[in-house]
Amino acid sequence: MGFKPIDCYTEVGDGYITFNPYGKSGFAPFEMTSSVIEALAWCCMLILIGLETKTYILEFRWYVRFGVLYVLVGDAVVLNLIIGVTDYYSGSSLYLYISTVCCQVLFGILLLFMFLIWILIRATLFCNLSHLTLLNMKYYRGKIKVCPERHANIFSRIYFGWMTPLMQLGYRKPITEADVWKLDTWDQTETLIQGFQKCWPWKKVLVGRLFQGEEFISFCGSHSFKSSLAVNATSFIFVQSFGVLCESQYFQNVMRVGFRLRSTLVAAVFRKSIRITHEGRKKFPTGKITNMMSTDANALQQICQQLHGLWSAPFRIIVAMVLLFQQLGVASLIGSLMLVLTIPVQTTVISKMRKLTKDGLQLTDKRVGLVNEILAAMDTVKCYAWETSFQQEFKVYGMMSSQSSVKRNYYLL
Repeated sequence: MGFKPIDCYTEVGDGYITFNPYGKSGFAPFEMTSSVIEALAWCCMLILIGLETKTYILEFRWYVRFGVLYVLVGDAVVLNLIIGVTDYYSGSSLYLYISTVCCQVLFGILLLFMFLIWILIRATLFCNLSHLTLLNMKYYRGKIKVCPERHANIFSRIYFGWMTPLMQLGYRKPITEADVWKLDTWDQTETLIQGFQKCWPWKKVLVGRLFQGEEFISFCGSHSFKSSLAVNATSFIFVQSFGVLCESQYFQNVMRVGFRLRSTLVAAVFRKSIRITHEGRKKFPTGKITNMMSTDANALQQICQQLHGLWSAPFRIIVAMVLLFQQLGVASLIGSLMLVLTIPVQTTVISKMRKLTKDGLQLTDKRVGLVNEILAAMDTVKCYAWETSFQQEFKVYGMMSSQSSVKRNYYLL
């Protein structure tokens, strides 16, 4: 691996010319720059391969190997060209290039074998970690740390510096349950139930302000200023940086609001379900309660996370149409007309999706109810050998296929 950058620097230092059809001495205009860049690239590759031995993450290692394979394909084409015109090459330069290509081929083979070896090592590591998870949890039970976000300083919260220790730990080894921070009191369900009605309006207003800041910055960043180049460059850097900060804080807060809403609703539904009367249980069977705690609460969480899109989408469209009209004139109205014509089509598709969603929820309620009845009556069914008649009466598999068909049609839309 280290032979390639040494080879490139040797070419630069000794003046080896890759291709010399006219017998001239010295480098071509591009050869000095290409040799230096190639040497730096291979040095970076050497550093990346060294860093691979320090981490267990394998998801992006094919990117490095793809670059090496890409270079090998190009070198094979160049070597095929060189073999046909060997008269134009000096002996030392030709031998140096062929030896370099051979080293690259050997290095590519080594990288492939290293990737397979690291897969086996990671599999063994995960097996050992899963075996020791309970022991680690018992050891760290008295050392569980609370999420430090609440007590972080203002700059750490803006730039998410409080996440750095956990990310560094995940870079060094797989994160287990014992490594994850415990929820702070303001994110725990017990606290959320008590203070939900009080905290929800304030949190909604805060998220809206951050979202407005991100929307304003995104439009300011895309609209060119009529001033000097230095002011434009400085303004662009400031606007984009501030927009990224607003957007990250917006997503952080809106995800937290959705998480708190879902946690509170699940806890409230569960608390109500254990206090419901016998008459009320007839109207709310177990399947419907389970569906409310899973699907409906999750839907409300998604609505909370996407609520600001209801007013921001028309605002974006109007501002974009105005900017296009200023730049293109009447020609921009054709695209705007096409956008308006797609509204009835989108309305039809959305109404169809809502109908499919409703049908899917009803099928889910029936399926969960049937499964609970089957599990509750399993001892009686086995005692009297009623499996066949019970299977004909409760067609769970047919209901599951119908639910899968509804979901398939929904995703196709």
